[in-house]
Amino acid sequence: MFRLSCEQPEAGCGTSMAPGSELSRAGDDVSGLVSCEEVSAVLHAHRRWDDGATVRAISHAQHLEKLMSMGQSPLPVFTHKELYDNQSLDPVISRVMFFVDRGRRPSRRERVLEANETVYTLRQWGKLTTRLGILYRVSKHPVSKKKIFQYVVPVSLRGLVLKGVHDDAGHQGQQRTLWLTRQRFYWNSMEKDVKEYVAHCKRCVLSKAPEPEARAPLVSIVTTAPLELVCIDFWTAEDSNNKSIDVLVVTDHFTKLACAYPCPNQSAKTVARVLWNNFFCVYGFADCIHSDRGANFESSLIAELLQLSGVGKSHTTPYHPMGNGQAERLNRTLGGMIRALPARSKAKWPQMLNTLTFSYNCTVHETTGFPPFFLMFGRTPRLPVDVMFESVLLDGDTVDVDKYVQSLGEDLREAMTLAQQHASKQQKRQAEVYNRRSKGHSVEKGDRVLLANKGERGKKKLADRWDSAVYIVVAKNSSLNTYRIQHPTTGRIKTVHRNLIMPVNFLPLPSWEEPESHGYLSSGDVF
Repeated sequence: MFRLSCEQPEAGCGTSMAPGSELSRAGDDVSGLVSCEEVSAVLHAHRRWDDGATVRAISHAQHLEKLMSMGQSPLPVFTHKELYDNQSLDPVISRVMFFVDRGRRPSRRERVLEANETVYTLRQWGKLTTRLGILYRVSKHPVSKKKIFQYVVPVSLRGLVLKGVHDDAGHQGQQRTLWLTRQRFYWNSMEKDVKEYVAHCKRCVLSKAPEPEARAPLVSIVTTAPLELVCIDFWTAEDSNNKSIDVLVVTDHFTKLACAYPCPNQSAKTVARVLWNNFFCVYGFADCIHSDRGANFESSLIAELLQLSGVGKSHTTPYHPMGNGQAERLNRTLGGMIRALPARSKAKWPQMLNTLTFSYNCTVHETTGFPPFFLMFGRTPRLPVDVMFESVLLDGDTVDVDKYVQSLGEDLREAMTLAQQHASKQQKRQAEVYNRRSKGHSVEKGDRVLLANKGERGKKKLADRWDSAVYIVVAKNSSLNTYRIQHPTTGRIKTVHRNLIMPVNFLPLPSWEEPESHGYLSSGDVF
């Protein structure tokens, strides 16, 4: 029990409450505690509060209407009659409702006259029921075991149901969407339709990775002599002053010889100068230079330099670093060697690059079975440890120049033959291991594909994984797993790797089309 005290209406209304024990101690004489004016004040305050709630509700509704974007219609709400009429006008559900309302299964003779889908639905006989004329399938929650009344959805409403449980529910995966559907609805092909709808959903296709992601078989580049193919790439790291240092990494594909040159920048002029002064004039001119599609490697200056030198040029497909895998692998190895340096040496790692690459070139390479230095120069390099123990480390017999040249040639020819055999064996083994995980649907000429969205700027975590344009495959190179794809409207042709495209033959050209409608009755013609 509480004490309530009020002031006059003219002065407003206020209350103060105290425990009922005080009131109980006031004795039996409680007359006069509440006057007529006080009661009037309480009633007046309640009326003002009720009126205020109505005003606030109207204001809130008007505010929501202003927030609704132009052209956006409110959520449709189907009446009981509309839902009943949609079931009644469905040729399958109407027949099921007839038998359920009759309370008796159809006889064998009656089943012969019914459509296959009707007979299939009637297999749920023990779970079918009607409530206020509406047909339901009664199921149980898998955990709580509570009854779930699933509305049997006619064809006319299935598209709207799928949109509601998927598009309007966060574009979740097949299993989650199917769970949402099963908690509310039922129709014969529900699981198949849900999975197909999610798999072909425009937003899901563009924004999510396919399962499984494409992984084309590994194709190895084969070379047979030093400087037949030289791979180049840039690698960047910070020095002790947190200043970015660009390093031009150059590696010979056959011998695996590695070179690393610190550069002030990644401009084409810098690349041309370093290649000429530090590589071509030391090791000789390569048959071909291989790189990614960076502007510094694809510039007219580099093209002119290579043309004057008689050097060919090749490049990877866009956004596919595996196409220059040897340079990428050397970048990782170089980073690991720098991290392993002592703190004092690590602080000046750009000055240590020659030492690190020399050490790398002096050790045996897993692919060839020989040190890169030996395959390039035909001799074993002399190391500091050789100087320390020269009294016990015996070299070959001293010979004259002619015999040395002859011996060198024989050793190099034998080493190159063995290196080719060893490299071929290792490449085959690596390809077998990699190809065990290769997956993805076959893509043929004429197929429709989406191109991976690798050029998105800004917050890439939120960007669509695939470009919305649907391309046509116009050519296929099976040996390299590359494809030429054409934009349907601009006609522009791109060469891309298999891992960067996804077959989408279910999508129309040149633009998306809405699914076919099967409407009978609707609420405001919203579906």
